[in-house]
Amino acid sequence: MDTPRLHLRKIAASDLADFHDIWSNLEATKWSTCGPKKTLAESQSWLDGVLPEKNTTGDNYAVFVRGDEQKKMIGIMGVFSFNPVAELGYTFHPAAWGKGYATEALRAFMNIYWDSRPTVDVVEAKTDVENKGSIRVLTKCGFENVALLKDNVTLPALGLRSSYLFRIARPSERADGA
Repeated sequence: MDTPRLHLRKIAASDLADFHDIWSNLEATKWSTCGPKKTLAESQSWLDGVLPEKNTTGDNYAVFVRGDEQKKMIGIMGVFSFNPVAELGYTFHPAAWGKGYATEALRAFMNIYWDSRPTVDVVEAKTDVENKGSIRVLTKCGFENVALLKDNVTLPALGLRSSYLFRIARPSERADGA
């Protein structure tokens, strides 16, 4: 799928080098429950778990800037689990932060997701209470902050943390007529 500035496609095994570049970056993984991947083998194992052929309940996309001659992946976005509802996650390389890419990608992803999963009515996302960038992205994309989860997660980089639970319901009628 293309947006005005981005290209989203299902993540593939051939994305390993860019995937590792993102997941080995301490700043990119600061807010992740998984923490950074120290070796290419660790990234390979993580990537294997989100590939469409191995994670049939997930929908994970690589995000690229259109027109980038190097075709370097700038982020990963998708629904990675159903426990018991669809949970959204995303990670972008710090070089892509502050440019509106995550917001643009999330809007496109949600359209893809609603179209491909007609039985899913709600998607949730959790973000650290101090992760201002992610809070802004989710809010701009129509997610509602529905709960404060106190001391609910341990982040490798930050220790025990609290999160906000965001939720979005399937739109009853989309502007694009779908």
